[in-house]
Amino acid sequence: MPRPLEHPTSALEVAVGREHFRNGQVALTVHGSGEVDVVQLRSGAERDWHATLADDRLRALAAELAELDLAALRPSAGGRDPDDDPVRVALRAGDEPVHEAQLWHADRFADDRLDRLLTRWQALTEEVTGGALPYGEPR
Repeated sequence: MPRPLEHPTSALEVAVGREHFRNGQVALTVHGSGEVDVVQLRSGAERDWHATLADDRLRALAAELAELDLAALRPSAGGRDPDDDPVRVALRAGDEPVHEAQLWHADRFADDRLDRLLTRWQALTEEVTGGALPYGEPR
């Protein structure tokens, strides 16, 4: 599998939540070009934000993601709390899907790699949205 974000047409999307629950679904997409998009789907409404990462930050993020071996992420076994949020991790090369995993937010407590990915997701989402998401007050 190619290294995440190594080519300008590649992308990593991390989407957390459900559209009709709490803050909805918040999807962060980082493109290999350095473009970053955050889209919130909440109760039929969509809000979006955009930013661009400097080349050095993009390279550092790509190196960090390569260490996580995202293609090996799998949901942990066992039951789910009713309010556990779904997490979708998708890697693309151009328009082609490379890997997609359907996980759960609580899986981060059993898998350090997912915890590190979600920590990065939260930090980048907060940065791009000026703190409005992922856990800021909904508007």
